[in-house]
Amino acid sequence: MVAGEEGFALNFRKTRVMRRGRRQTVTGVVVNAHPNVPRADFDLLKATLTNCVRRGPAGQNREGRADFRAHLAGRVAHLAAINPSRGRKLRALFDRIAWPTEGTGPRPLS
Repeated sequence: MVAGEEGFALNFRKTRVMRRGRRQTVTGVVVNAHPNVPRADFDLLKATLTNCVRRGPAGQNREGRADFRAHLAGRVAHLAAINPSRGRKLRALFDRIAWPTEGTGPRPLS
């Protein structure tokens, strides 16, 4: 086993075999055929961004984040690092958001 050859010890209570037919996740990333984010996470972020474009970002900051713009930019960047094609779609939505005061938070993703 590769882990043992590299000097690591396996904790068999935390080890399980995940067959092809099930969703295989590692640290919250789906790794079946290629790395991806769970569909529910993508859908929720896309809905949040869409609602920000349609109704403004103030109503979407339900958790009261101090810098909601930076929070969304980070989530989009994280998703884009895992799945670039989906990330481009979300980046386009993020760039369409009309932020109330320019000069606060990070610049639009490019």
